[in-house]
Amino acid sequence: MDRHAGIVDGVEDAFEAVLLRAARGDGLAFEHIFHCYAGRIRAFALARGAQDADAITNDVMLRVFQNLGLFEGNEQAFVRWIFTVTRNRLIDAHRAEQRRPIVADTEVPERHERSAESVAFDRVSIDDVAQRLGQLTVDQREVIALRLIHDLSLKDVAEIVDRPITAVKALQRRGLRSLQRRILDEGVS
Repeated sequence: MDRHAGIVDGVEDAFEAVLLRAARGDGLAFEHIFHCYAGRIRAFALARGAQDADAITNDVMLRVFQNLGLFEGNEQAFVRWIFTVTRNRLIDAHRAEQRRPIVADTEVPERHERSAESVAFDRVSIDDVAQRLGQLTVDQREVIALRLIHDLSLKDVAEIVDRPITAVKALQRRGLRSLQRRILDEGVS
């Protein structure tokens, strides 16, 4: 079943109808887009080592909402566009972190959302994946996250990272070999 079908009935291309409604300011349509793509954006941000993946996700979705009227294309083009916006935002965040002085003795405000136990169980696999991806170069991590975690085609990834397909293949191959060597060296099955 089409994941957009519930919001638009009787329209041949439900995605384009949802996109059009969101561009016109329909809050429900944009909420639908947010729920379809925010998790993928957050996962990509985590894979790239973002300090605050939720802030990146919210910022990307705000930028998408602000520029939705300028977007033209199908759902596949939209996914490429959203990941390109995310990648650019991550680059900006990394540059800002490099310029920002480290402040010591600052208390972090508490967030009361879920129990520590449920968060810990959710984060076990996320932290493990993020830790393993953190051992790769930024380019390898980016390509592997887009290809394997987000299941994008070589062509789409090449367009997002602005590299030839052959370079994307090479980055993926080197990154996977590096991960394989490290896992085998650790004796993990």
